[in-house]
Amino acid sequence: MSLLRKVKSLLLSQRRKDANISYSIFSIHTIFSIRTILSIRSILINYTIILGILCICFSALPVTEARAQEILTLQKALATGLKNNYSIILQNNEEQIAKNNNTIGNAGFLPSLELTAAQNNTISTTHQEQFSGTTKDVSNALNNNLNISALLTWTLFDGMKMFVNKQMLGVLEDLGQNGARIVVEGTVADISLTYYGIIQLHKLVHVAQDAVDLSMQRKRIAEAKLSLGAGSQLMLLQSTVDLNADSTRLIQQMVSLANTRADMNRLLARDIFTDFEIRDTIIIKEPQGFDTILRKASLQNTQLIAARLNQDLARLSVKQAQADRYPQIDFDGGYSYSTLNSQTGFLQFNRSYGPSFGFSLSYNLFNGFNVNRAVKNAKILMNSGEIEVKDAMEELKVSLLKQYNQFRSNLEVVQLQLSNVIVARENVSIAFEKYQLGSINDIELREIQQKLIDAEYQLISSQFVCKTAEIQLLRLSGELLKQAPIEN
Repeated sequence: MSLLRKVKSLLLSQRRKDANISYSIFSIHTIFSIRTILSIRSILINYTIILGILCICFSALPVTEARAQEILTLQKALATGLKNNYSIILQNNEEQIAKNNNTIGNAGFLPSLELTAAQNNTISTTHQEQFSGTTKDVSNALNNNLNISALLTWTLFDGMKMFVNKQMLGVLEDLGQNGARIVVEGTVADISLTYYGIIQLHKLVHVAQDAVDLSMQRKRIAEAKLSLGAGSQLMLLQSTVDLNADSTRLIQQMVSLANTRADMNRLLARDIFTDFEIRDTIIIKEPQGFDTILRKASLQNTQLIAARLNQDLARLSVKQAQADRYPQIDFDGGYSYSTLNSQTGFLQFNRSYGPSFGFSLSYNLFNGFNVNRAVKNAKILMNSGEIEVKDAMEELKVSLLKQYNQFRSNLEVVQLQLSNVIVARENVSIAFEKYQLGSINDIELREIQQKLIDAEYQLISSQFVCKTAEIQLLRLSGELLKQAPIEN
């Protein structure tokens, strides 16, 4: 169905509803003047204009084929995101590379074995004169030489550097695993926050829609009063302005909702136009004590773990640099086979083969104090690593405290706003009754209505802020992946 047809269909259905409304008004008031009929007509026109705007806004959202909407749960969203998210896939590749590199061969424990083979052929014309006076001339003489050898080189001692290298490769593998966990935690947090953000925006859309309905009802009352001579043009204009303001807010909330839904599809690495529906609420869990959270974070926080692993690398780098102060002992062994065929020279044919072996020792007596320089620099980096761990710990404490305070304060705000919304709704109900009786004016009614809107917005906002702080607390304490309800 085209955009124009959708708008026309919705406007036509709304005109039928408003015709029923106008008929009920006509049955209550037996005699209407021409002015009254024109007023009712203006109600229909204004109402359909607002509906037309909303229809256009909905039509501007991505259009998908008519089909049953997917019910997207948080569990399903997390399972899909962890499987398809591009950042996780790329980080997993980095983790696999670090794992592949952690071998005893890469550390230098194993020998190297090299096989070489070479054959040389020459065609030469020679003139030879010997001390005995004999001369020999050979034209186009063919000479060929074949050499085959296998050489094994094995470092037996290198100042324990190979052991240090193996430890460093193990730390690098741990860093790769921790890096993958950091990305997974970030993805889980992003998906969770976007999921609850959609729930929040759904609620905000409902609040905005209720505000539009309330303003529409108020405008109808103003129209009816004006047609009966009991109202004023000022009341009608004010109600129209407020209705337009509420309609604008509704349009903005719907656009924000559509954009957030697209963000969710992007996080799940699927088509951004994929349609889905969320049937869930924001459930806030009571947090543990701050000391308990801090104790878990000091052991499980991924950023702190990364700082500690980098500190381990710096410590091993010192040992690696110090290893250059010791001699290196190598074992060399091999086997060679060689043949020579010549039509000129002293040997017509020669063949030799057999094993060879030996030991070699190398010791750097002086290289411009570069070993000392490397050791000093490694110790400085080790000190920097210790400072970075302390800094990461202090930063973790501050972040935890801020999120904890944010959570506790907003938890209290949620309780206050819940009671505030109940009172505000009751207040609006009473105010409308008084407005219909003429006991309060437009400004007073709008002020009461606006308080309800503000209370509902603040309630929804405080719930989302509370949930955000809860997710961040879990992430900082290293508990997010344990608490995330991921489907297998």
